[in-house]
Amino acid sequence: MDKKYYYDLEKKLNFEDVLLDALPNPIYYKDVKGDFIRCNTRFSELTNTCKKEIIGKSAYEFFPKSAADRNKLIDKEIMKTLQPYEDEVHFIMDNGEVRYYNLSKAVCLDKAGVVKGIVCIMTDITQRIKEKEILIQQSKFAEMGEMIASIAHQWNEPLVELSAQVQKMELFYSTNQMDKKKVSDFVSNSMIPIQYMSETLNDFRNFLKPSTIKEEFDLKKAISEIFDIVGKQIFYFNIKINFDYRNDEDFFIVGYKNQLKQVMLNIINNAKNKIITAYEERKFDGIITIRLTNTDNLSIIEIIDNAGPIKEDIIDQIFDPFFTTKENGTGFGLYMAKTIIEDKMSGKIAVRNDGENVIFSIKIPKTKKS
Repeated sequence: MDKKYYYDLEKKLNFEDVLLDALPNPIYYKDVKGDFIRCNTRFSELTNTCKKEIIGKSAYEFFPKSAADRNKLIDKEIMKTLQPYEDEVHFIMDNGEVRYYNLSKAVCLDKAGVVKGIVCIMTDITQRIKEKEILIQQSKFAEMGEMIASIAHQWNEPLVELSAQVQKMELFYSTNQMDKKKVSDFVSNSMIPIQYMSETLNDFRNFLKPSTIKEEFDLKKAISEIFDIVGKQIFYFNIKINFDYRNDEDFFIVGYKNQLKQVMLNIINNAKNKIITAYEERKFDGIITIRLTNTDNLSIIEIIDNAGPIKEDIIDQIFDPFFTTKENGTGFGLYMAKTIIEDKMSGKIAVRNDGENVIFSIKIPKTKKS
């Protein structure tokens, strides 16, 4: 090949480098083996590595193994299907800051249509994620009143037990019956309700923590943690809870655990309040059912109440922002529920009437326990 060919090729590559470096997004190319063959300055800055040191290396050199493993599987799949793919990832920077990126991947083909690798454009969505977190936390605070009322109900019984223990000790002291064993028994018996109240506060504190990173968790355990806090209050209103799922079946998903618990708590509280209102008009046995089922790719949560259907003229509006039927409602809870499930967890939330029952259905992509 003549010198002019090499000159034209170098000129073209230099122009493409200038063009790539002018873009605000980190961009990289990988070959079919998964090694980087090209990147722009933004990607170099993200990895805190110069371009020359990136070329020829794989994602395992720069990112956590879990993230590299996941992207290796994604790349393999899209090189087989030739379909573009989008994913959301997070990176912990050297200064400890967490940044979030949307990855848009596509297959590179040569003139003969042979797959030569992957191109990826990364978009920084950190600000958008943080703004959503603020809205979600605001929505979560709306549930706090219900949870504090639940804690008050839960604490009533152990406080009565503690009061009885203190009065018993006062009696022993006034009748000169105090001895080492009675003091030891008093401490042991008192620690049981104190530990119970402490665990209740820990559950409440954990609920308030924002979930900023996806994790694998067990749906059944998450549901149990919700009812550890609100179960007694629901029981106090003479509402039965029916758990409809197999104890020997796994329900593991990847997502934002506390935010999913927030969604379920909002729907459960709405069901509880709906049943309490219906009690004022007619006699029936109020029931809230929590049903879990699995498909090959989805875990499905259904929260069902039997307090009567939602009016057909408003059922399509209940996930709209600011729509509410409550006198002092904000119309924010179910809107944020939809945002969490569909925008953040790539799932689907819906509601339907089934006779006197209302069924909220949440479908979330699942993972098998490793």
